[in-house]
Amino acid sequence: MLKLFVCYNLGMIINIDDLDFNDPDERRVILEHRKKKREENLALKKSVNNGYLKGQRGVRLYYDYDKIDFDNDIDNEDGFERPIKTVFTKNLRREKLIAYLKYLNGRKVLIRDLAWKFAVTERTIQSDLKYLIEKGIITKQINLNKQGKQTKNSYIVKKVKEIDLPFDDTQLVFVFLSKQNNEYYVLTKTDYSPTNKRNNITEYGFELPFKKIKNEEKTDSYSLQLANRMFKKDMSAYYKGQVFTHIEKSKFEEIDNLGSAKNEYYKTKNIFTLFVLENIITLKNYHWLKLSVAPRRLRKTSINKCLKHIKENILGWNKPLK
Repeated sequence: MLKLFVCYNLGMIINIDDLDFNDPDERRVILEHRKKKREENLALKKSVNNGYLKGQRGVRLYYDYDKIDFDNDIDNEDGFERPIKTVFTKNLRREKLIAYLKYLNGRKVLIRDLAWKFAVTERTIQSDLKYLIEKGIITKQINLNKQGKQTKNSYIVKKVKEIDLPFDDTQLVFVFLSKQNNEYYVLTKTDYSPTNKRNNITEYGFELPFKKIKNEEKTDSYSLQLANRMFKKDMSAYYKGQVFTHIEKSKFEEIDNLGSAKNEYYKTKNIFTLFVLENIITLKNYHWLKLSVAPRRLRKTSINKCLKHIKENILGWNKPLK
């Protein structure tokens, strides 16, 4: 496409590509053309700057103006195309906000810029920052210039507080340990049966007993209720309490009404409680795995982190997991 420009001083239409930038007169024409083009693009940006697409349940879409080809999209028969950049729920937006503040690493930032980046109002970003400050996840640093006037603020992320981020589910996971012949065993739920010689253990899945809960303050009572029901006796003498907590991030694909797939993200807080038994008790649909080889069967990261913590900090066994 030829880049034509009307030069009113010369009273003629000029092809910009034919001009020589080294020539002073022609350079003025080129610079005037560039200035006019920038003004047109800026006016076009401002005309669509409020074009947010509001979704449901706090979900909001917004357009990425950096990816717009102003020269081509404006002549498109379907109108001005604005690519959708992202979709954030409240919890995911706050998680991404923390990640962005970590990336800034204390550099100054405007509320207005954060609001544009996450496609929400400045009031919403202020609410998010207030929530994170009250939770102790970030700290606000007020910056002053040489004249003592306040400039853009900085927001510093406290890494030790990241575990307090909002999560979708809370899961109580039970670790039952027992010692036999100087070897520790952990109780796992599985369909595998060692009495059936035709079974290949590698073909079966293993997991720790767990229960979804809503009230974290009742972890002790929930743990004892399940243990008493499993072993059909009072297990309070073997209960060691809560020993480990792990935040697990996951995602899944969800198909909308139009048949399009999009990633949905959620986080689960896993709370591990421990029972240490005196003897191995056989239970139906459960199998005792050697603690030293449990990571080979229990493939979940949160479980193996908990077992490593128990071995090193509770059992005093500092050997690395195999």
